[in-house]
Amino acid sequence: MKKLVIFGSGCHAKVVFSEALKLKKFKLLGFVDDYEKKGKLVLKIKNKKYYNIGKIKNLKLKKNLYGVIGVGSSALRKKIFHEIIKQIKNFKFEKIISKDAIIDQTVKLGEGTVVISNSIINRGTTIGSHCLINTSSSIDHDNIIDNFVSISPGVTTGGRVKIGEKTFIGIGSTIKNSTKIGKNVLVGGASFVNKNLMNNSLAYGVPAKKIKKKN
Repeated sequence: MKKLVIFGSGCHAKVVFSEALKLKKFKLLGFVDDYEKKGKLVLKIKNKKYYNIGKIKNLKLKKNLYGVIGVGSSALRKKIFHEIIKQIKNFKFEKIISKDAIIDQTVKLGEGTVVISNSIINRGTTIGSHCLINTSSSIDHDNIIDNFVSISPGVTTGGRVKIGEKTFIGIGSTIKNSTKIGKNVLVGGASFVNKNLMNNSLAYGVPAKKIKKKN
């Protein structure tokens, strides 16, 4: 059985933990959070307590030890990833795919990616590493989603959509088929994206319009 730690200890980390627990194939060791005190109680489930076991630099590489980054922010998730591989050479990341998600057998998912309950990913889609596909999202056929992308709850994409690295798609948004969204883009909640969006832009609305350049 794989031993699993969750990096981060906030609300999203607890959701990832719950999804991993339902899979019943991991020994869950607890949370690793550089910003919280070691030994802090994070979660209690059926009288079992799970704690922050320390900082990244204190985590020892062991046989069958895997991790997943439980952070909702695309940028912060990428930052934590680089901190982990800097301090722990050859660390292994695990995919967490909810048992309540529907994933076509042709879908490709990168390491460290998390798919939350009731999400659907259709055939031919490729999702990169350390992505978040949040609750009840619908990703249609032949999408290409790059690394560190965050798809919020209730997002719907059409077929052949492309989304660049570190982009964040806000809750309840819809992306028209064959639309291309660049890197480091922020799409506001409940938006309808029917035109391509350039790198480093912030856009929202129905239809979505670029509001400004995003740093």
